[in-house]
Amino acid sequence: MYTLKIQKLRNQVARVDNTLEKVNLLTQAIRIADENQDIEWGYELRLDLISEEIDLAFSTESLPAFAWILQAYDENPERFNEEDFLWQYKWMMAELYDNPAVSREQIEAALGDFEQRLIRNGYGKRAIYNEELSDALAQKDLAAVEVALTNVNALQRDDMSDCEACEMDAEVSATLLQYGYAPAVEKALPLIKGQFTCSHVPLRTAVNLAYEGYKHGDAEQADRMAKLAETEVFKKEKDSAILISAIKLATYFSYTDLGKSKEWIERFLPWADGPENRSMFQLACYVCEAMKNFRADEHFMLELGQQHNLFQGKTSYTASELAGHYRKLAHQLADRFDQRNGNNNFRNQLAAL
Repeated sequence: MYTLKIQKLRNQVARVDNTLEKVNLLTQAIRIADENQDIEWGYELRLDLISEEIDLAFSTESLPAFAWILQAYDENPERFNEEDFLWQYKWMMAELYDNPAVSREQIEAALGDFEQRLIRNGYGKRAIYNEELSDALAQKDLAAVEVALTNVNALQRDDMSDCEACEMDAEVSATLLQYGYAPAVEKALPLIKGQFTCSHVPLRTAVNLAYEGYKHGDAEQADRMAKLAETEVFKKEKDSAILISAIKLATYFSYTDLGKSKEWIERFLPWADGPENRSMFQLACYVCEAMKNFRADEHFMLELGQQHNLFQGKTSYTASELAGHYRKLAHQLADRFDQRNGNNNFRNQLAAL
């Protein structure tokens, strides 16, 4: 009887469009499987859950689900295929880097474990270097970016590498740090022209070039990139994974179109109801920067859930209140990440802002 309940929930997952609802249904199904000690169902449902939650701005269920999968495989290697969850391992490495409560020692241990599983399934270390490059870019650590990018490019692509569009987008970001705006624009041309695309590209690339274009006085290019980014956002308007790009675009609009910036902040900031992680730090920085361009008493109408870190039991917040809240949050997270990483990279980003 319990398998019928699980199948009914899986059928519901297939019928709904809302990713959060899918995750909630899968969580219910996992609970039923665990109550009945059905390890096969628990394994399969958790893989499904991780694949769904990757489309949310913030994940809360994936990491414990993946820890369960690893233990289930290691205790029962004859019942499962290790290669089935290697892609999910890539995603979980990003989750570990994102979480300031995870120590560098824990991250290194997970990387070592991931490497062993990659190698024994016939893959190289390029996937690991992809994650190291992503972390270096988040820290804006030029020396670490150069090392990680060299390591990535020294190895051939394989089926565990980031997609070509994501790898090229990372190179654009690296070029911005290493060589400046103009070379980055040239590097981004294949992405902007749509020669390489994925669920994140060209949105992420276009937003970055709009923002950097404005900062470097290239208003014409910045406007083109902002229009491309808007088009990409509308294609994915139900996908909360676009949150950081949408808020960064709102920051760009705070310099060029305050009305549109306000509209985007009111639309997307309520989505920022996740844990205090690396993405939340980036979002807090962008909100603080955008608020500098509004009057302190400008009101923003925000429908926030009680779990939202900004929630104060009201629907109207001034620019001053938003700036104060997110400035404090950004400083707290910068301190936590820098303490974890043993450097001042996040504090330096705040100082530059």
